[in-house]
Formats: sequence, C-alpha cells, structure tokens
Amino acid sequence: MRIYLIRHGETDWNKQGRFQGREDIALNENGIMQAKRCASALSEERFKAVISSPLIRARRTAEIIAEQLGITQLLIEEGITERDFAKISGMTPGEREAFYASGELDDQEPWEDVCDRMLDSLRKYAEQFHGEDIIMISHGASINSVLSILSGGKTGTGKIILKNTCINIIYFEEDMFRLGEYNLAPEEYRKATQFSRSEPPEYT
Repeated sequence: MRIYLIRHGETDWNKQGRFQGREDIALNENGIMQAKRCASALSEERFKAVISSPLIRARRTAEIIAEQLGITQLLIEEGITERDFAKISGMTPGEREAFYASGELDDQEPWEDVCDRMLDSLRKYAEQFHGEDIIMISHGASINSVLSILSGGKTGTGKIILKNTCINIIYFEEDMFRLGEYNLAPEEYRKATQFSRSEPPEYT
C-alpha cells in the first residue's frame, strides 16, 4: 500500500516565513487553490480514506481533497499535528535569529517525540487500511521527521523545506515502511506519473 503524506496548503504565516506550530492559522486563497491543484493531480489514483491533523490549515486541505476525489472517509488524527514550537512559534526568521543570539533556550517539542508520534500514526492507519492507498494531511516539520527517519538522515529535517501541498509517498510492504518520491509539487507529481509508475528508490 501507499501512504500519500501531504503538507497542507499555504497560510499567511507561511508567506511571512513565520514558524507555525500549534496555532490554528487558516489557509489563504493561494492555499485553497494549492489544495485544489493537489486533488486534481491525484485524480487518477484511488484512495480509501483521508486522515488529517486537527489544525484548520490541514483539515481544510483534507476537506478540499476529499471532496474533489469523492472520498467519504475523512478522519482526524491528533498524532500527525505540527510540532509544538512553543516560545519560537510565530517568529519570523529575523526574530528567531535574535532569540537564539540572546542565548535563551527554546522549549519546542523534542524531535524524537515528533518522530515517535508520526510513525505510530502511520503504522496505525497502515494497519487499519492494509492493502488500500490512503492520504494523510500533516505539516512541514512533522513530515520532515518521517522523511529523515526513513531515509537514514539523507533528507528531511534540516535538509529540505517542504513545499505547501507537496506529495510524499510512503510504501508499506511486509510490515515495513519505505520512502518513495518526496517533496513533489502537484505539477511535478502529475508529470512523473505520466511517464512512469516504477518502484521508488530504496534507502539503505
């Protein structure tokens, strides 16, 4: 089976470069259009369910995709919400730089905890929908933690910035997760699938 792990559409905080943690920031107009384009790119696929983070930016992205693809099962999962950035949440790049230069320590959710809850959630729904492809709508830092673990640190946290509504494909085979294509914009995914549906590279 394949788990399509997708980042939510754009918000105004994304445009401003602000760290966006557990704050409930809505999609902007561009984010809504991105969600619609993502659904269109996936229109040739068949999915059993959409699972979403409870935050409104993810939930709205999930609703748009589910509606356009005719998916009736839309589930909310707390385990795939965004990392809690605590003190540095909402800060612009300049504000974060000043914060760390001051010597103050942040109190964000430990990275290992993000990894654990994300992988636990992936396994939960991989087992629940075994053999069926599903979509999971999550967030940049949380998705990157999964990419980092499954690639052995070759990509993910600290390596890439995920695009809004990027498509990341996780294969679940023989009780194991395997990372396939990742950080594909909807247009990139559409082009890739026009030419080939070959097996993804396997990280070792």
